Parts: sequence; structure tokens; C-alpha cells
Amino acid sequence: MEKTLQLPMNYLFLGIEGVLDTERYRNILAENGLSGKDSEGEQYDPEALQNLERIIEATDAKIVIASTFRSDDYMQDLWKRKDLPGKVIGITQTLYREKSIGDIIVFTNDRGMEVEAWLEDNATFPFKYAILDDEDCYLEAHSDHLVLTDPMTGITKEVADKVISLLE
Repeated sequence: MEKTLQLPMNYLFLGIEGVLDTERYRNILAENGLSGKDSEGEQYDPEALQNLERIIEATDAKIVIASTFRSDDYMQDLWKRKDLPGKVIGITQTLYREKSIGDIIVFTNDRGMEVEAWLEDNATFPFKYAILDDEDCYLEAHSDHLVLTDPMTGITKEVADKVISLLE
């Protein structure tokens, strides 16, 4: 009996702000008197979307939203309505942790714990993953999987190349 090699599933944890929703594109829209939203919802940077499409085509990654935009129904619907690249298969659950600032205790969301929880509950083995975000708010264990974007430009060709190399 022949053994078949099972290729790893690729997951892309995708932030939205500063990744697809860039300062550069918002400035272009504002300079032309246009809104950041259209009848289909948020308007995302076309260059960032083009680079996201490159990542998806090269890696067949499935998208997990790891962003403050976390309404599962909203994001799934938006992805379909706008015919955005890739397939959204999930959204990380919002998890909070206590953080002391002097004498004050605040609760902040912890994206690193959220990614870990999603992988533990949902990932199909074997798998690879990359995290695309404009903020480094993840666990140290994620450092080899995290690709940071500049919020001004979002997903550039260079950023896309880094993600592709992580998932190949």
C-alpha cells in the first residue's frame, strides 16, 4: 500500500486595520472627496488586496480574521459581497487579560492568546501559519510566524513575499 504525503494546511491570520485598510489609501480617498465606505462596506487598498491575492494564489492559505472587526457574519458576508481574495474560514475569539498600569488594572485583548486558542480548537494537522498585522501584540512563540505591515502601506510586495516564504 502506498502512503500519500499530506500537505500542510496553510492558515493566514489577517489583521484588517493597517493591513488592508491603509492610511495611504484613506488619504487618497479623502483627497478626492470620497468616503472610506461604499455601498458594499469598507473600501480596502487595491494594492494591498492585489498582494493578498498573490499570497492566496501562491499558498492556498485559508484566512482567519484576527482584527477588531470580528463579527463573523459581517466579515464572511463582506468577503463574499466584495469578492475579496481567499476564503475566510474563521475569526479569532476575543480574549482578555489583566494588565496593571500603576495602581490601575485594565483588561486588554490578547491577540496572541486568541491565535493560540483558534489553532488549538480548529487547526487541521499538519499545518503552517502566518500572521499579518500592523501591531506586534502576539506571543513570543509567534515571532517566527508574524509579518508586520506598515499601517501607511499595508500588504506590499515585500510583505507578501515574506508571507509566501513562511507558508511554502
